[in-house]
Amino acid sequence: MARQGQGDNQAAETLYRAVLAEEPAHDAANHNLGLLLAQRGAGAASVPYFQAALKSQPGVGQYWLSYAGALLATGHPHEAQMVLTRGQQRGFGGAAVDSLLQQARIALTPSEADLCVERGTVQMGRGRTDAAVASYREAIALAPNHAEAHFRLGSVLSESGSIAEGFAHYMKRAAIVHGGRPWRQDRREPAHRVKHDREQVAYLAERLGAGALDFHLEDGARLSCPAVNPANATPQLTQQWHDSRPQMIVIDNFLAPAALEKLRLYCAGSTIWRRNYDADYIGATPEDGLACPLMAQIAEEVRTTFSQIIGVHAFRYLGAFKYDSELSTGTNIHADNSTVNVNFYIAPDEANLDPESGGMDIWDISAPPGEEMRRYNGDKVLARDFLKRSGGRLRRVPHRANRAVIFKSDLFHKTSDCLFDEGYLNKRINISLLFGHRPGAD
Repeated sequence: MARQGQGDNQAAETLYRAVLAEEPAHDAANHNLGLLLAQRGAGAASVPYFQAALKSQPGVGQYWLSYAGALLATGHPHEAQMVLTRGQQRGFGGAAVDSLLQQARIALTPSEADLCVERGTVQMGRGRTDAAVASYREAIALAPNHAEAHFRLGSVLSESGSIAEGFAHYMKRAAIVHGGRPWRQDRREPAHRVKHDREQVAYLAERLGAGALDFHLEDGARLSCPAVNPANATPQLTQQWHDSRPQMIVIDNFLAPAALEKLRLYCAGSTIWRRNYDADYIGATPEDGLACPLMAQIAEEVRTTFSQIIGVHAFRYLGAFKYDSELSTGTNIHADNSTVNVNFYIAPDEANLDPESGGMDIWDISAPPGEEMRRYNGDKVLARDFLKRSGGRLRRVPHRANRAVIFKSDLFHKTSDCLFDEGYLNKRINISLLFGHRPGAD
């Protein structure tokens, strides 16, 4: 505190961090470190320190103010209002509290940009895509860092054929939401999440000298050569697609070698794995940073390279899923609300300890549309009973590096049981691209 009072903030920060290394709940060290971070513009990074100070010593009025002020400054007026209201209930008040509450109420009032986003959403619901795009663009012109506007514009553009531009807005949303904000270190996170984050910290530290996980993206630029291997697009493959029951095909050497290697590095080093799933695996989405230019190139080339299979169906969405070799159990039986799935694997073959499994189980039975499909997707026992009653036949596609499975989205499928070697770079990763919208699904 003496160093901070003398203006030697760097020395003060070093000492505060040394205190917290020994005593993580130290209220003054947390609070003052939060002040230093906020003063140098790292407002999002200051929030957890103010929160820790308040949790440790809720009887200190300044801690309520600092925490609420940081929440307000980083675009969380609702949370700031809740903190201030709880503080008032504990007897803290005064002009400073009233001022922050007033700022929070103003921030919660819908802005002109918010109204543009709402208007765009209504227009999309009425099928007026061009008008919706115009409304989302207007929102971004008014508020360039409006995360929701970028997300919605990214979605409608990519689904309308402008994949590269749509993905750029997804990436802008990811930078707004996650940029400058430290990775959440929360003991309530599931074990597979904690393990993954610890391993990724070590991986980044070795590669980049990074000491903590924040928003980091590896090189995800487009390639000057094809990303999807064009040699696979043969008349025989197309004929196999039309003749197969269940309707599916398996393609090896799916990506060009340069694309596979670059995508592996991107998935290993980028802090895009923000989603937790009940079956103890994690996921990445376009709006959290998966929508790099390379992924846009892959999505575009899938449509053109396999045009006789994808047909007129436009790109709809994509996701990446990562499984821990010890803790993950894989996805449950489900079907997807689209027309065609393109699912491919990027983990190296030597990571897979069971070459006869680790890929996909797929049945020759389609899920009923609408509410029934949602019921089966949410209840694995119900889904298995339906498959048994329907006489569904299972086909197992083993995992292979750079193998793709293209299939009708409404077929019941799940992740096969998998056994992969330990190690951060050995985790099973599959990427799934969805094309088209299943008729009658809504």
